[in-house]
Amino acid sequence: MNTQIQKKSAYMQYSEGRLGRVFVVRIDDGEDFLAVTHEFIRNKSVQTGAILFLGALRQGRMVTGPEEAVLPPEPHHVMFEGGWEMVGIGTICPGDDGPFIHYHASVGRAGHALTGCLREKAVTYIVAEAVILEFTGLDIHRVFDEKTRVSLPVHKKDEATVKASPPHEKETAPAEKPVPKEEETAKEEEGTSGGLAEIIRDLTRRPRA
Repeated sequence: MNTQIQKKSAYMQYSEGRLGRVFVVRIDDGEDFLAVTHEFIRNKSVQTGAILFLGALRQGRMVTGPEEAVLPPEPHHVMFEGGWEMVGIGTICPGDDGPFIHYHASVGRAGHALTGCLREKAVTYIVAEAVILEFTGLDIHRVFDEKTRVSLPVHKKDEATVKASPPHEKETAPAEKPVPKEEETAKEEEGTSGGLAEIIRDLTRRPRA
């Protein structure tokens, strides 16, 4: 199920699918974490999905943001080495040249930390573990965007576009139905009889003088 919700002049795109296969992968010391996971995903024909990963890296290359917050951005690249702890997540979408994997991670060592997009190089230190989740029923494709100069996930457009919901009107509580006079009288009598019964029971419990 794919659709778009209009908001001003832009669209928030989303898709609804289901969980398919689940893979747990080990990447060993000295292996290129990015290359191994990419090859595994291609060999298993995973079209769309997500990756959860953790472990450590001997060295890597990361984009930690733009040089300036302008469009299109110029990426700020950072190299790190020396054994950094790693935790991250990635998304998998079909691209022009096969599966397109967008990795984001946080790495840390001796009180220093970096967060950004892992690119080009990520050499495993000791071990890295990846959990690959396959999604089915989605129709997403990575397409190069001229404005941002970045490949963005594009969801297939449905013919029926979901229109913005109208503003919620103030909800008013439904008017209470008038209680018939006979019912009110019956309730009053019931309450009175109950009260008298309680008084009588209390009097009978009191010890004699």
